[in-house]
Amino acid sequence: MTIKKEQFISDLKIGENTDSVFAVARKQIRKKKNGEEYCTVTLQDKKGSVEGVLWTETYNTAGNFDQGDFVSVRGDVKEYRGSRQLVISSIKKIENKEDLNFSDYVKTTGRDIDEMFSEITGYISSIENPHLRKLIDMFFSDKKFVKDFKNATAAVKYHHAFRGGLLEHTLSVTRICDTLSGIYDNLNHDLLISGAILHDIGKMKEYRTVVNTKVTDEGKLIGHIIIGYGLILEKIKQIKGFPVDLGNRLLHIILSHHGQKEFGSPKQPKIPEAFIVYHVDYLDADIGGYNIILEENKGRADWSDYVKNFERSVFLREVELSDHEEGENEKKASVGKVDSGEKQIYEKDREQDGLF
Repeated sequence: MTIKKEQFISDLKIGENTDSVFAVARKQIRKKKNGEEYCTVTLQDKKGSVEGVLWTETYNTAGNFDQGDFVSVRGDVKEYRGSRQLVISSIKKIENKEDLNFSDYVKTTGRDIDEMFSEITGYISSIENPHLRKLIDMFFSDKKFVKDFKNATAAVKYHHAFRGGLLEHTLSVTRICDTLSGIYDNLNHDLLISGAILHDIGKMKEYRTVVNTKVTDEGKLIGHIIIGYGLILEKIKQIKGFPVDLGNRLLHIILSHHGQKEFGSPKQPKIPEAFIVYHVDYLDADIGGYNIILEENKGRADWSDYVKNFERSVFLREVELSDHEEGENEKKASVGKVDSGEKQIYEKDREQDGLF
């Protein structure tokens, strides 16, 4: 008997309760000062994620469950530091996963995947250089590659961290690069578009998404930049007469698209097309990261908490087009403040989180 999911995370409102099934994206055991254990979790469905807490008494009676499991949850939606927090009163692992509609629990882009892919193929059609076009076609004529590309995530949690996220991010980068190719005269359009489309294909092997996204062994040991470089180089070697200089320039775009060595780039950008892909990639990652924070906030606070990838809190309130009484802009002023000690607990791990 299929368990119909009627309440999604986007439906949860502060002050209300929940009684629904979620996927466990993260689980951590913590200890109070008195030594008692409690548990924090990140619960997920296709409409988002929410942090939850099982205090000691609930945790001790919760039974066994782990990351990747599906659980039936009851609890109250509270406000904690400007965000929703689910205070869980009971949690029970779903033993028969066949009773669930798996697609209800995997975070997915809100945009139409087939429409986005069709737009990507339009940009591919605009590539006139026969060598670059053949290279791109070798990837996108492969049905398994296309299926994986459509379903891949662009990150673990920072930006476009959902099914279809890699496609959405790649399309945005390609769109912007196409626009910039009409502004700067000294850009090679075909090289730029090819670099934009292929810059992150290594992420298809760097991340594995079942319920929650994990970094693969290959991703941890090698990383998506080098993985992508290898995939493209392998195809270039199969194309007879592929110009050496053209191949070097395309591979340079892949190797330098994180801009700085501390962000995982073996090389810094040294040609115009590489500068463009790097900056556009970074831009779209930041906007994508901001939009995830904005979506999860749901208008509950004017400011986010400290965001480790931005190294700051960000302002979330919509633009006000009318005057307010003096002091209105100071409401919720305490939200988003962090002291120096709190800031230090956030470690920069840009490559692991798929910063860009």
